[in-house]
Amino acid sequence: MKKIALTLGAAMVLASSAQAGPACEYLRNHVVLQPQFGDELQMLDQDGACLVQNGQLSAGFSSMLLAFDELILRDEGLAKLSEQQAIPDSMDLRVSGIYVLTGRLPGQDYVMRLQAKPMDFSLKYKWDSASAQLDVEQLRLRSKYLREVRIQAQFGIKSAAGRSLGPDELEQAELKSLNLYLDNQNLIQTMVMPALVLNMSMYEDPRPAVEKALLAARTSVQLMPDSVADRDSRNALLAFIAQLPAPEGRLSLEINMDPPWPAARLESGLSVDQMRKLMSGLKVKARFDTGQEVPSAYVWLRDHLRYGLKLFGLGKADVSN
Repeated sequence: MKKIALTLGAAMVLASSAQAGPACEYLRNHVVLQPQFGDELQMLDQDGACLVQNGQLSAGFSSMLLAFDELILRDEGLAKLSEQQAIPDSMDLRVSGIYVLTGRLPGQDYVMRLQAKPMDFSLKYKWDSASAQLDVEQLRLRSKYLREVRIQAQFGIKSAAGRSLGPDELEQAELKSLNLYLDNQNLIQTMVMPALVLNMSMYEDPRPAVEKALLAARTSVQLMPDSVADRDSRNALLAFIAQLPAPEGRLSLEINMDPPWPAARLESGLSVDQMRKLMSGLKVKARFDTGQEVPSAYVWLRDHLRYGLKLFGLGKADVSN
């Protein structure tokens, strides 16, 4: 009887493995995930997606681990993925409860879990080989502590027209448009600025270099013609720069590039003439909010209360007369 039970159990495991959906197969074959607890990572096919709970993976840039409570990867775009194809044509990924662990010190990891301020991450993109356009529909990172950064972008990759994307083709991407929403409390202070300072000498005061960069940014915005950014957009950018390196507001930024901006050339550097040509086709629309937005329901209730009090006051006046 025991042998029969073991045989049935093994058969069920093999059957579930054979029936694994495209998303779970992709994670098994292309992503090195590990369980946070126990010896086996649990993956579950659920409603056209792969669900992974309590997993972790290498951060890539150090020996630290990125742990998460839940990962959901949709099957869409992964069913026709070939073995030679490194990058799926589309992806819909959501990861919640992300925090950092050492992976080597159980005691410290226990404390880090207790003190964690978990983040949520989502990525959704689609590659259209016919138009040679990559649409990043949403890239979002948010938490209660860091607030939120959200990006939408369009890239043209002419070298990959008519076929699937590869790492080499991504290097030839040209940025056509970018929408950025940055609810930036603590994000720049805790992520961006530490990374910039680490690239400088730790024995020198970074403030002069930071002030010089901010001055250059302010000057660039002030010199923008109306054809690039109108007055309201320039004022919004200047208000944002004025709060750096510790901004507290919400920045919304829409940028369109014609001609598109080549990512590889931007990294390697451009001449003054090349940069002037790129800037000539730039369209920028910006908004920077520093106060709390008033909910529409509050505005409706406030106006109706004022109207009611006004009628009540008129009624009292008529009675007294």
